[in-house]
Amino acid sequence: MAKEQRISVTEEEVTRNGHTVTVLTVGKNEIGYIQTEEDRFLAYVAGATTAHRFKTMDDATNFLISEYHLHRA
Repeated sequence: MAKEQRISVTEEEVTRNGHTVTVLTVGKNEIGYIQTEEDRFLAYVAGATTAHRFKTMDDATNFLISEYHLHRA
């Protein structure tokens, strides 16, 4: 069975293209960012241009973390 490792995810508010977004990072690597749009949250995986829409900030954050775990080397 694989050893469980803990990671530290950091949230930081920054301005991109005139919008305030929440950037999620693990160490020095950005895993994605979340932008609010009306009553929804748009999650963008780092390096992607397609947004995934969520009802809550927690859902968007969990999506980005799960994508990070799924695709990291």
